[in-house]
Amino acid sequence: MAIHPKFGFLGGMLMGALVLGLLLVMLGRVTAGQSLAPILTGAVVGIVIVASVAYGIWRQLPSSRRLEGIMHMGSQPSAEGYVSARARMELIGKSGVAVSELRPVGVAEIEGERLDVTTGGAFLPAGTPVMVVHAEGMRLVVKPAETRRLPG
Repeated sequence: MAIHPKFGFLGGMLMGALVLGLLLVMLGRVTAGQSLAPILTGAVVGIVIVASVAYGIWRQLPSSRRLEGIMHMGSQPSAEGYVSARARMELIGKSGVAVSELRPVGVAEIEGERLDVTTGGAFLPAGTPVMVVHAEGMRLVVKPAETRRLPG
């Protein structure tokens, strides 16, 4: 079992603080002259029991037949035909209107359908005409549509 690289010194300090806090809560009011041995023994025994049960669950859960439905151990690669969402390629080049502010994600109405869209990073106010420039899965990228000005 490896330790996560971001755990480091700060994580160790936080864990130590948690354990110390739990011990202090378990000690409660201790008066001068009172023996700490029974209190600390009870705390250590409780921590060992909880750690043993957690370790047993951690070791047995992946191979347990009784709990096999809890953990998903397989994968569903796209090469085998699993697709989370089909790309809406038919919307590329279509125009619509931003229903909400696009900051840069929001909602636009394109061909009468309200869709979640994103811009290339620009913030657009609601009511801005937009055009779909890219579609990948559920992600639709829009840009401000070119508005035609009448001569005059």
